[in-house]
Amino acid sequence: MKNIIKEIKSLLVLILAVLFLKETVVELYIVPTGSMEKNILRGDMLIGSRYIYGMKVPQKIWIPFTAISIPTFLPEYRFPAFKEIERGDVVVFEYPRDNVYKYVKRCIGLPGDLLKIEDRKVFVNNEEYLLPEGGQFLSKNSSSKDYIDENIFMDLGNKDNLDEFIVPKKGDIFIIDEKMNWELIIPLLLFEGNKVELVFNDQKLIFTNEDPFDLYRRTGDRKVFNEFVPQPNASLINPWMSVMKKDYLKYLTINDTPIDEYSNYTLKQDYFWMMGDNRDNSEDSRFWGFVPKSHILGQPVITWFSINLENYLPRLSRIGNVPK
Repeated sequence: MKNIIKEIKSLLVLILAVLFLKETVVELYIVPTGSMEKNILRGDMLIGSRYIYGMKVPQKIWIPFTAISIPTFLPEYRFPAFKEIERGDVVVFEYPRDNVYKYVKRCIGLPGDLLKIEDRKVFVNNEEYLLPEGGQFLSKNSSSKDYIDENIFMDLGNKDNLDEFIVPKKGDIFIIDEKMNWELIIPLLLFEGNKVELVFNDQKLIFTNEDPFDLYRRTGDRKVFNEFVPQPNASLINPWMSVMKKDYLKYLTINDTPIDEYSNYTLKQDYFWMMGDNRDNSEDSRFWGFVPKSHILGQPVITWFSINLENYLPRLSRIGNVPK
């Protein structure tokens, strides 16, 4: 009996060690969508480096193929990077609106970059950033400049035409008052660990970047206020919801301090703008905004296997492909 218990303990230690390595050094990813085609295909299985941009001390160890995690109770820390993210890098990161999911996109905008999209053409610091080799558009025509897509980040336009904006960087200072652009600033405050709330009429709504639909799909939890499906017990709200009005900012508190007692806020980390190579079939920064450095996981290194998800046949020719 003692030998059995000893073997079980050894097995558990081995499993935890493997999961820890998975969270810190190397990761396996299965690409579920075609957002990076034709460079990375739907069904590609990638080996990713988690240390290239600086290994993160994991706060949770995720059980593979589940939404279950084990807290590590370790302090937050990122080790020095072997290289900094460069424009054009293919990057793996946590989805900003639900960090259970891992996304693979191309970095288009670095911290401090000036970006604009006009008739599908991406301009970075007033120079056109060409569509990467293998990138594609599925439709022949771009969306009209007059068409505003309410699902686009900060209502800047549509996926083919975005007004000019700057990618936030560490050290940027934002004025905090009732005139601020809350759709930009509140998500940044949340990414940096601040508690942001609306407090009025004995009611409190807590801001979150977590998407209510993703949260409900994963947990069945309807705590996030939903504009279309009312929840009487909802206590969370998203900053991009149309129900949020400018007049409400006077009720805003940041870390329990009323907004009128704030003057400004200095960003503590860098942010990045990510886009898919398959521009018409990619949900990316155009829809949900900037990716904070804290969400950066690493870089895909090589395709170790690939399956055509239409017929579940292996694509042996993809083995050894290096994402670029």
